[in-house]
Amino acid sequence: MKRVAAIAAFASVVMVGSASAQYYNEYRDVACVMYEDSNYSGRALRMQPDQAVSFRSGQFWNDRVSSIRVARGCSLVVYEDTRMGGRSQEFRRNDRHVGDWNDEISSAECYCDG
Repeated sequence: MKRVAAIAAFASVVMVGSASAQYYNEYRDVACVMYEDSNYSGRALRMQPDQAVSFRSGQFWNDRVSSIRVARGCSLVVYEDTRMGGRSQEFRRNDRHVGDWNDEISSAECYCDG
């Protein structure tokens, strides 16, 4: 009986460790997040380092972004037109409300140092 209890205790420690590692791996590569609404609410579009997105007219995300999160050491460059065209701005930190860029973003690139 003691042996079964010891095996169960060991298994629970192993399972907790792997669950925590799985959570870390799932979110580790998220460098930039664009949100549909201000204050980081609504639908979220997660971006990995060195990822670019371009929204065509009529796609959900085109001209819908209202807030962003940017991981430390990363930057998000947003553009008013698709295919990284038109005026642009670089964000290097979180912004609850993107000001003049509210509902104006049609493409973006996420970059990270290293």
